[in-house]
Amino acid sequence: MSLLKILISGGGIAGPCLAWWLRKAGVDAHITIIERAPEPRVSGQAVDIRGAAVYVMKAMGLEQAIRDKNTTEVGLEFVYPDGISTAKIDATGDDKNQSFTSEYEILRADLARIFYDTTKELEGVEYVFDETIKDLVQYAQEDRVHVTFTNRLSAAYYDLVVGADGQISRTRRLVFGHGPNKNDYLRRMGEYMAFFTIPRIDTDTKYARWYSTTRGRLVCTRPSSYNDTRAFLAVVDWDLKRFDEIDDALKRRDEKRAKEWLVKEFRDAGWESERCLEGMKTAEDFYMQEIVQVKMGEEGFAKGRVALLGDAGYCPSPLSGMGTAVAIVGSYILAGEIASSPSDLPLALQRYTMTLRPFVDQCQKLMPGAPQIIIPQSAWALKLTSMLATVLTSPAWQRIGPWVKWAMPKGYQRDRYKLPKQYPGMTVGS
Repeated sequence: MSLLKILISGGGIAGPCLAWWLRKAGVDAHITIIERAPEPRVSGQAVDIRGAAVYVMKAMGLEQAIRDKNTTEVGLEFVYPDGISTAKIDATGDDKNQSFTSEYEILRADLARIFYDTTKELEGVEYVFDETIKDLVQYAQEDRVHVTFTNRLSAAYYDLVVGADGQISRTRRLVFGHGPNKNDYLRRMGEYMAFFTIPRIDTDTKYARWYSTTRGRLVCTRPSSYNDTRAFLAVVDWDLKRFDEIDDALKRRDEKRAKEWLVKEFRDAGWESERCLEGMKTAEDFYMQEIVQVKMGEEGFAKGRVALLGDAGYCPSPLSGMGTAVAIVGSYILAGEIASSPSDLPLALQRYTMTLRPFVDQCQKLMPGAPQIIIPQSAWALKLTSMLATVLTSPAWQRIGPWVKWAMPKGYQRDRYKLPKQYPGMTVGS
């Protein structure tokens, strides 16, 4: 069989992970990874690796590198509405039974850099920064995809195109359109969240600190290994009309308006909201997004010779805590299916969807009513959630919680997902 030409759009986590496994499996291919950023990114909030993704990561030999970049977070501390009382959930120290704080808690940029450094010098792997797909057309009769680019790459044919370009994926829109409901396959969750870095102060600890108040507002601060503090502000509501203004600002990429909206929303919110708002004004890494899930439905994660990977195909939302995990597992499975039948890529992509779908369904299954039930609107509902936090952080619950978790319906047991058969040249533990 002749050399495959594979294009991956997205140089974050999923794309490089796929490239690594394709090389590991011995797939005869030239892999081009394009990334819209002009260089490897240096900002981002904390992500984590859980469940089956832990085995994939260990098989790549990256465990120590990831542990070396740990954010230093040791657990989660709930700050009650009085701004003083707290309750804590510590990290477990067990990567098979992780709490809110993972044993592999790492800043997104640090994880992306690890994957980049691991793949940038692999034979047959080429990175091109400051580049995006402008258009693509599939030619069924030629078994190829014709791609044109926005900047300097010349138009070319590829045997396979992989969209690993995030939840607002241009690749997905070009191939699948806007979806049956004209919603771009996005399920809106009724939440908007902003991330940015603020200066560390003496009272900051190694705990993530979670403070929610009325009108569905959340303030959270988390430690990092860079002697600063990562903050995020979230606003939640059942009424999506509340977000019309910020939605328009984000579509226009108007950072000034987005910050002004947050200042208005968090006026008199209490605790450290004023500190976060003040730090936000000069933060160089400010980023805000709507919290959504990508729901492809019967369309699956591939069409012809174009596959969607990670958030582009099945973003479970940050509410699940499984976004990075499902991206890593998806990369492993996609590489494995390609390695199993490199001469029939459409079949490989069909098997990719069928094999990965059960795990995606588990990762996208959230607590009923989330996120509104977790970050409520009223004072009385806030008291109920505070009582729940007290129960979940009690010594008694810490003893019985793991047993309750394993007794939950199968659809919620993400940590029990078993990786598929061993693929050619790809060995992963379990």
